[in-house]
Amino acid sequence: MNIHNRIGMDLASFDRLLQEVVTSDRDLTPPSVVLSSVMDLINAGGKRLRPLMVVIGSRFGDNDNDSAVMKTAVLLEYLHMASLVHDDIIDQSDMRRGRPTLHETTDIQTAVQIGNYMIARAIEWAAHSNGEPDGSSEDVSEEEAYRLAELAALVTELCMGEYDQLHHRFNYDLTMEQYLEKTRCKTALLMAHCLKAGAEAAHADPPIAERLFQIGEAIGMAFQIQDDLLDFTKPKEAIGKPAGADLRNGNITLPVIYALNDPALAPKIRQLGPHSSEADMDDVIIHITVSTAIEQSEQLARSYAEQAQLMIGEFADHPAQQDLQALLQYFLP
Repeated sequence: MNIHNRIGMDLASFDRLLQEVVTSDRDLTPPSVVLSSVMDLINAGGKRLRPLMVVIGSRFGDNDNDSAVMKTAVLLEYLHMASLVHDDIIDQSDMRRGRPTLHETTDIQTAVQIGNYMIARAIEWAAHSNGEPDGSSEDVSEEEAYRLAELAALVTELCMGEYDQLHHRFNYDLTMEQYLEKTRCKTALLMAHCLKAGAEAAHADPPIAERLFQIGEAIGMAFQIQDDLLDFTKPKEAIGKPAGADLRNGNITLPVIYALNDPALAPKIRQLGPHSSEADMDDVIIHITVSTAIEQSEQLARSYAEQAQLMIGEFADHPAQQDLQALLQYFLP
C-alpha cells in the first residue's frame, strides 16, 4: 500500500482541485501558454507529499474544517511547484520526472513569470475560494487571512534559500552553519509549515501545532541531506540527472563539505570551477563517493530522523501518531 492510500488521501480529487485554481481564473482565456503550462505541470504528476503532510497535520485538530485544510494543501503545493520551476532554471536542468522542464518547453523569461503567477494566483484563490471544486467563493475570516498571509511569507524563505545556493556557487569555504541554514530555508521550512498549517486549519491546540512544526523541520532536514546523498550514490537512471549534478552546478552540499576535510581530497575539489572539464569533475565525484564523507552525511541525516522520531513518540496516545510514523518511514526508510 502506498503512503497516500495508507493515509487516505484521494490524489485524483486533489489534482482536480489544483486544476480548479487556474481554470477558475477569468483572466486566463484559452489559448493561454500560462494555463496550458500550469495544467501540464499538474498533469505531470508528483508525489504530493507536502499536501499529504497538511492532511496529516489536520488530524491533530478537529475534522470539521476540511475546506480550510484543502485550501491550505493546495496553496502549499503551488508554492512547492513554483519553487521547482525556479529551481530548474537556476540549476539549468532540462528534465524533471522524465519530461522536459518548463523553461525548456517555453523559455526562461516565460517560465519565471509562470512560476511567479502560480504563487500569486494560489494565494488569491486561497483567500477567496471555499476550497471546493465548483469554485464557490467567499471572503475568509480574519483569523484565516492571517494564517494565509503567514504561509505566503514562506515565499521569502524559499527565495532566500535559493539565493544562498546561487550566491555560494563553487564557494568551497561554505560553513556547516551556512549549509544547514540554506537547507532549512530551501526545504525544511516548507515541510514544517505543512504539518503546522494543517493542524492550525483544523484548530489544533497551538502547542501541538508548534510541535508538529518541529517534527516537520527535522524530517525536512533529514530528507534534504538524503537527497544530497542520492546525487553521489544513485545512478542517473534512478535520479534522472547525472551523478554529481549538484557539484557540477557549483552547489556545495553536505558530502562536499565533509570531503573538504580530507587533506588529500580537498585540493582536487577546490580546483573545480564552472569551466572544469568533465574528466576532472568525474574524478572528484568518484573520490567523494568512496570517501568517509558519505557515511558522515548519512549519520547527520539519521540524527535528524532520530530527533523527529523522539518527538513523534510524544504523541503515542494520539490516533494520528501512526500517520506521522508512516510519514517518517516513507521519507527515511
